[in-house]
Order: sequence, then structure tokens, then C-alpha cells
Amino acid sequence: MKTLLALFLFLIIQSSGAFSQKEGELITMSAINDFSLTLRNGKAPNRLPYNPYHIEKEWNALAGDDLNFAFHMASAEGNFPAKTGTYTVILNTLTERDGECAYNVYVNDKPVGLSQKNPPTNEFCAPAMLQWTGVEIPSGAKIRVESNSYSNLRRPEGGFFEYARGRWTGIDFKAEKTNTSGINNILNPSVFEKCLSVGVSAVKAETKFDTPPQAYYLVSGGEGLKDKTDNFGYLCKPVTGNFILESGVKLLGLTAGKAGSAGIMFRQSTEPDAAFIACLVLNNGTAKIMYRLVKGEPSKDILFKASGSDMILIEKKGDSFIVKAAKFGEIYEQNIVQITNISESALIGFFVCSGSVDEKEAVAFSNIRFFNDLKPGN
Repeated sequence: MKTLLALFLFLIIQSSGAFSQKEGELITMSAINDFSLTLRNGKAPNRLPYNPYHIEKEWNALAGDDLNFAFHMASAEGNFPAKTGTYTVILNTLTERDGECAYNVYVNDKPVGLSQKNPPTNEFCAPAMLQWTGVEIPSGAKIRVESNSYSNLRRPEGGFFEYARGRWTGIDFKAEKTNTSGINNILNPSVFEKCLSVGVSAVKAETKFDTPPQAYYLVSGGEGLKDKTDNFGYLCKPVTGNFILESGVKLLGLTAGKAGSAGIMFRQSTEPDAAFIACLVLNNGTAKIMYRLVKGEPSKDILFKASGSDMILIEKKGDSFIVKAAKFGEIYEQNIVQITNISESALIGFFVCSGSVDEKEAVAFSNIRFFNDLKPGN
């Protein structure tokens, strides 16, 4: 009897593990290798007939036909290769300066996300992510991805404007705990929730997110990034691994002396003398990089040549930081800084200072793109 009971329990344990992935495990489907390019019949949700995808080997991506099928959606299908379970779904897209394409994702013809758009950007074919949580996916399910070609009417070409092609490189599935809600939630990778004051300031840091323009407003005082100690308002979140943070920045000019500055920052901690790297814009339109290699040491800076920058970017690749600035729609000017003394677990986000501990400055951050590489080893 004991032997039969033990065998029964063993079978239960084995069968329960056979129908779900290990929590946190990442399953990847490649756009060019795991999806069929067969033309889908009928009309897309935008009521236009589907057009075919084609492979762009340069980017390892699928792309629509913007020349012959402007605004049409392309569609590709593949079979889910993993076990039945609940997953976070991450569609890996490529941003384009020409337009902010819309993407649809389906599981067995049930929509997971519809008309989710890439953020505006100064980068061409730079990685971005669209994410959804709590998605129930059966083993072998049909996964369908759609995207449109689209123009934001900002880049003239010939007698009209250039179009973006709705490029994407693949889709990842990260196993979750068992879902009980049955609801798919959009997970915005550009969400930053920790608002605080670094250093000493009489003006407390405050933030507000404005939904229609998808913009963060941040208000704070502080003298800024000084030689050995900093004080400013910081809107941030924890980050590990490689990442890209790109954003538009507009100072609202509340300080009488126009001494305010704002930008994006990767920082070891909230201590006033922590190691960091930042890309910031001053009230006079100057953009520069500031960084502190080691906690407690003096900070250094690098000025960008161009003036009037309102788009900034920091990309982390190991110990290399690629920092960029430009006017919106123009080609980035960039510098590279090597920093080896910031540990794997740190903070990334937005900051503002007024140039004074007693005055406040406000800034708007918009067109935000945050990409955090989830692949092992990155």
C-alpha cells in the first residue's frame, strides 16, 4: 500500500511539472526563423487588406512593404514551443524615425495586445519592447504578430514623406506564477515610480505622469551635480544588465536665474557622492555628460558640440556607456565613457535641479523609450 501511495504521489508531482515552465524561464521565438510569411487573407483591424512581410537580414527582422502598401498591416504566425502556462509576453520591435508603428499580438486568435505603438525616437532601428503580463498560453498555441507601415509626416522623401515598416525581431515569453485573474495587463517598460530627493534641498521632489502625452513632469530644487556631492530630484527605478533609456527633455524655466538643468542618469545609489553617469540639458540649450567614476571622487564633464538639444540617450553595454544628444528628428552626436565601479544592481531614471536648494525647477520628459535586455549574459 505504501508503495502504491508513493507511486501515486510521484506521478502527481511529475504531471504537475509537465504542464508549466519554471518561473522566470525565458522562451524566445525568432521573427525570421520561427514565423511563417504566408499572406493572411481578409482585412486587418484597421479595415485594410493584409500585406506580406519580408525578411530584412541586416536587422534580423520582419518588415512590411511601405512602398506598395502604406498603412496596411502585415501578419506572421508561429507555434508556441513551450509548455502550457502563464507568461509575460515581450515583443521585441525596432524603432524608426519615420513613424511610430502599431503592433498586434494574438494567441490562438485571441488578442493579447492591440495597436500598441513604438515610442517616437531619434534612433533608426534601435530596440524597443512592448510587454503584456498574465497571458495564458497553451502548448502549441498559434502566435500571431501584426504591424503596420506608418508615417509621422516628419521626414520628406520625394513627393511625400518616409514611412516606417513595422519592423520586429522576435517575441519572448517569460514564465510567471499561475495566473488567477485571467486578464492580460499591458506592462509599460517606461514606468518609473520612485521619486525622491538626493542630497539636501528645501524643495521636495514631486512628480506627475500625464497620460495623453505619455510624459513625466518632475519638480525639485537642488544645486545639481557638483564636484563631490550632489543634490537634485530623482525619478528612478532599479535596473540590472544592459539597457537603453532615451527621452525628450523640456525645462519649464521656473528659476529666476535660469540655472536649472535636467536629464537622465544611471547611478549606483541615492547617496550624494555616489558614482553615476548622466546626460543633461541646461536652460541655455547646452547639453553635456557628467560622471563620477568612483564614490566620493570629483565629477567630470564632456560638452556636446551642438546646441538646442532636446532628445538625450544613455545606453549601457557592459562597462561602456554610449551617451547621445540632439534636437528631435536629427542625427545624434555621441560620446563613450567607460565606468567599471558601478555594480550590477543600480538605479536608472530622470533628474532635475534648479541650481539652488531654495528654488524649484520643473521639467517634462516625453517620447520615452526604455529597453532592458532580458537575454542571459546581457
